[in-house]
Amino acid sequence: MARSSSPNTAPTDYEQVRRQRAGETTDDRVAVIRIPKTSDLIAAHIRGLIIRGELREGDFLQPEALLLKHFATSRPTLREAIRILENERLITITRGSRNGARVHRPSVDNVARYAGFALQADGATLGDLYEARLALEPYAAGLAAQRRDPQAIAGVREEYARLCALLEAGESTTYRERLAHFHIRIVDASGNKTLSMMNRLLHLVLAKHQRRFRTEPMHKQLTVARDEFYSTGMARLEKIADLIEAGQRAEAEAYWRAHIEHGNAVWLTGYDRNAVVDLVE
Repeated sequence: MARSSSPNTAPTDYEQVRRQRAGETTDDRVAVIRIPKTSDLIAAHIRGLIIRGELREGDFLQPEALLLKHFATSRPTLREAIRILENERLITITRGSRNGARVHRPSVDNVARYAGFALQADGATLGDLYEARLALEPYAAGLAAQRRDPQAIAGVREEYARLCALLEAGESTTYRERLAHFHIRIVDASGNKTLSMMNRLLHLVLAKHQRRFRTEPMHKQLTVARDEFYSTGMARLEKIADLIEAGQRAEAEAYWRAHIEHGNAVWLTGYDRNAVVDLVE
């Protein structure tokens, strides 16, 4: 018996695809199912091994002959899968090497580069970026104080000692470049992996503007009294470390907010905060 069709019954996905292939009129609300290519499936399998840690940073994929046998596929299909992973920077291939493709963990640097382009294309401003910093870092400092992880606090103290050593050695340029690492340690001490990732991403996106800032005349005018500038800055870094170690969440968050507000004002001196960011190298 032929199946009856009620006018109120929507066609199944299978029927939708069949009708579209036959050129029949269909309901536009139902999308055509895309069947992944074999190369996509192979790339997804290897990507999963890398992300789960079954393939580690610096490992090599098996030689091509073994991969062809393992995946039971053709050479062009396998090479397309390898190109996908190479474009994602999860592997690198040294031409002429007998070791094959070298594995890399997903990198925040790669994400930051693309994110910077996306932000610029979307019209993000300098003010946007520094507001995001103000929203993220103080809250993370409060979490770090609540958590009071001894190992994380030791990392903050270690970074502080490194900055002190740079100043004592007269390495002021390296000190200013290294300062971002202290901020990263504070957020890492929160124990929140998502906040840490977002913070590292933001610092990498802001790095170009901050490098440009350091080379311009306004920076020299702002830091004429260098001894006072550095001593005040270091006192603030030591204070936030003390507040975190003491477990004073509200105080740590408020103190770090004031510090970031001051820092943002300095970084934006001489710039239009409503100007779209320029992050293209």
